[in-house]
Amino acid sequence: MTERPWDDLLSERDRQVIEAAGYDARGASNWNTRGVGERPMVLVVDMQRLIVAEDVSIFEAIEETSRIAIGEGAWRAMAEMVDLVERARELGHPITYTRVVPPAYDDPGHPDLAVVDALAPAPEDDVLDKRYASCFHGTDLVSRLVRAGVDTLVVVGGTTSGCLRATVVDAQQSGFNVVVPQECVFDRLDLSHRVSLLDMWMKYADVRETTEVLAMLESVAR
Repeated sequence: MTERPWDDLLSERDRQVIEAAGYDARGASNWNTRGVGERPMVLVVDMQRLIVAEDVSIFEAIEETSRIAIGEGAWRAMAEMVDLVERARELGHPITYTRVVPPAYDDPGHPDLAVVDALAPAPEDDVLDKRYASCFHGTDLVSRLVRAGVDTLVVVGGTTSGCLRATVVDAQQSGFNVVVPQECVFDRLDLSHRVSLLDMWMKYADVRETTEVLAMLESVAR
């Protein structure tokens, strides 16, 4: 079995619990491994200049941009995201971007809040502004998804333990299939990142390698 991001954090007891409960099983009986349905959408969470910053160490990013900036870790994930988003768009799958607008920013048009150029939305993509961690809270995202006939969200972006995890939980609780390409997400702390991936995999989402997710998207090309 391919090594997963959380494997070296598990105790022997943890491994035994996972095996005994069948979390590794791939099948309809395991609610978090449903894969993509007939109408997936890629949801790109908060890939903004304020958070991504430049491709520098996180310490430089914090000093030069903001206390929530991440730098090179976000850029590593973004390299994977660009390929996935571009391929999904080629296949005809809808793309939605979200932007968090912190209380300190009265103007949603502030340059810091823009999606980074390398991952900029195309004219046909939706952009959704939000105030809270989850992309569902205080927004009309559910209505948008229902109107578009979406049954699956492929969630990428950041942060793994923050806005992305909150969105994944709400998506699963709203009845959508949820898939998380593990190389397409990032966080400030490695521990938070890996534990959150484990938590989502066990409870809320189908967490897989990006190559597997791309194959899923290609299997249901529009």
